[in-house]
Amino acid sequence: MTSLRVRTVEPAIPTLGKADWIGAALNCLVSEGVEAVQITRLAKALGVTRGSFYWHFTDRQNLLDCVLDEWRAANLPVIEQELAKAASLSEGILAFFAIWEINPQFSAHLDHAVRDWARLDEGVLDIVRREDAQRIGTIAELFQRFGFEEDEAEVRARVLYFAQVGYHAMDFGDSIKQRLARLEHYYLSFTGQELDNNEAERFRQLMGDLS
Repeated sequence: MTSLRVRTVEPAIPTLGKADWIGAALNCLVSEGVEAVQITRLAKALGVTRGSFYWHFTDRQNLLDCVLDEWRAANLPVIEQELAKAASLSEGILAFFAIWEINPQFSAHLDHAVRDWARLDEGVLDIVRREDAQRIGTIAELFQRFGFEEDEAEVRARVLYFAQVGYHAMDFGDSIKQRLARLEHYYLSFTGQELDNNEAERFRQLMGDLS
């Protein structure tokens, strides 16, 4: 039977779900900061009334809690997963470099936005610090797995992590091509070891589309 299209009545707009509100809040947080994440503003962006917000959230704080949950669910697990499957130190370190640039799950912009938010909210700052400690612990485990003593592994993990987070927070302006040109030097400074030429070349090819 042929399906007929109704022409005299406008079709209903599909109902927005909780994920749509969280997605809008995430985009707003990244582009304008946490103060801009307001119910009325999000409702306007989504083309709905404020009332629909309360089908999914008790209040604005409930939405903000969900935004933090999303940040944790997106950014920490990918670091744990990538480093856990590394078959060598170099594979793990290079995977860590790549997470910030080409992994579709990790968002460096969201990470930076949450850190800006933490400067305004002690509760969020506490969550960020716990998250950072977990990430550093994951990197330290990588170093220990490949022969580093516990104290040195912890220090090298901190240096590597602080450098990566700080580099993106500063928006230093180096292109991917410029950073890849210094790849061996970065690797040596973070690990105290030489990076194999073949591994370096494979990594440059992996990242080549961004350079």
